[in-house]
Amino acid sequence: MKRILKNATIVTMNTQNDIIFGGQIEIEDNQIIYVGEPRDAQGEIVDCDGNIVMPGLVNTHCHLAMTLFRGYGENTNFKNWWVDYMRPLENKLQEGDCYYGATLGIMELIKNGVTTVADFYLNPEETAKAVVDTGIRANIGIGAITGKEILSEEYLNKELQSISISNLIKPILYAHSLYACDEGQFVELNKYAKIHGLLKSTHVSETLLEVGTITSKYGVTPIGLLEKYGFLDTPCILAHCVHCDQDDIDIMKNYNVTVSTNPSSNLILGSGIAPLFSYVKNQINVAIGTDGAASNNNLNMFKEMYLADNLQAGVMNHAQAIMTIDALKMATVRGAKALGYDNLGRLEEGYLADMIVIDTHKPNMQPVNDIFNNLVNACESNNIIMTIIDGIIVYKDDKYYCNAKYEDVVENCNRIIKRIENDFV
Repeated sequence: MKRILKNATIVTMNTQNDIIFGGQIEIEDNQIIYVGEPRDAQGEIVDCDGNIVMPGLVNTHCHLAMTLFRGYGENTNFKNWWVDYMRPLENKLQEGDCYYGATLGIMELIKNGVTTVADFYLNPEETAKAVVDTGIRANIGIGAITGKEILSEEYLNKELQSISISNLIKPILYAHSLYACDEGQFVELNKYAKIHGLLKSTHVSETLLEVGTITSKYGVTPIGLLEKYGFLDTPCILAHCVHCDQDDIDIMKNYNVTVSTNPSSNLILGSGIAPLFSYVKNQINVAIGTDGAASNNNLNMFKEMYLADNLQAGVMNHAQAIMTIDALKMATVRGAKALGYDNLGRLEEGYLADMIVIDTHKPNMQPVNDIFNNLVNACESNNIIMTIIDGIIVYKDDKYYCNAKYEDVVENCNRIIKRIENDFV
């Protein structure tokens, strides 16, 4: 099927950061086959009415099913939030619960312009089913999700098979953290990654408590310990990296690592502000994640872009610490790079047809004096009027076009959390 988006303000995110006014995008099946000035073409016409069309946003760190726990553990620091609230709640989860939590999270992401997500949570096979039913593109974490798993090639093969149910799904090996997992689990994931050419990810240096505890116990910082374990030897995504010093940065820049910054979560849990300026200065790839809705408390990548950009300006007393275009790249092409895609995150011929249409006629987007600035500093998730993933319209004008029914998902999520609450009585 061929689809043609006409009369579009195209934010390409290509190497020249080109913007095409009154432009045209042609999609055939799941690929972009033309981006440029208007021309004659046959296919289903979508009139964009001058609105912005840009690559879909890439969320490089999320816990989708934690939408079930949105609002729990408010005004607590990370350790209390995780130990006193999240773990007891997670222990009450039953088969099928994570499917509904993940589906609700995905539907929120799609509405907010996210077309690709990396998810790390319990019962990844249920997340995979949610991906199929919603049509999002996803990297799904398998491995040491809780730290209690006994990892082996047989175990990881089984986990890999359980999520490999769609071309939209790619696996990513996951060790929860240095404080939840042991050296053997990191070593096993390293070995599997090298054999199968897979990405890896972990939480690291999220809090001062974590850094202090690890340093006292092992004599090296968390980043230093990951290097010692060999975890940095193959491409990996390091979530948070709030408390990394120059020695850590000197280690990181020698490896193919990406920092996935999650500013809202780090603020809400009192964890701190990551030194993104230093990462960018040292040419470390930086991408953006939302973390889970239980510590955010929404899945809004526009908010995360805004914070990633402007928190650095405030902390550094330097308005150009992170340039606006760089924040936009963190949420698109640099996120795609982090997740191993070389054909995603830009609107170019040959790239995957993942894109969003943004309503520029609303008051918060007028006047359009600087498109990049508007996107990072003015745009809200309610400006999204269309989301296209793999060439398919999955969301348009407040309606979902997928196998999941929003009302059914919400009803089940509320049923689940009510059951869990009753279990504590």
